[in-house]
Amino acid sequence: MSLFVSRDELQELTGFKKKSLQIKQLSNFGIPFEVNRLGSPVVLRSAIEDTLSGTKLPKKRSKSINLESLRKAKGGS
Repeated sequence: MSLFVSRDELQELTGFKKKSLQIKQLSNFGIPFEVNRLGSPVVLRSAIEDTLSGTKLPKKRSKSINLESLRKAKGGS
């Protein structure tokens, strides 16, 4: 068994064949993933098991830039 879910499993999980819709649905489910160079979501099998079983709380990706942190990092006030 592979470390990553297959394309077919990803389609079954999300209900979508289109990559962009799979990505959106994975985000909605709170399942962590990365996007490869081909634009396809890559999902660890363990991430799905952990998220769906409730053993780990999903991390929500921030969709905004923390400007205050950027200012501090650049030495600004």
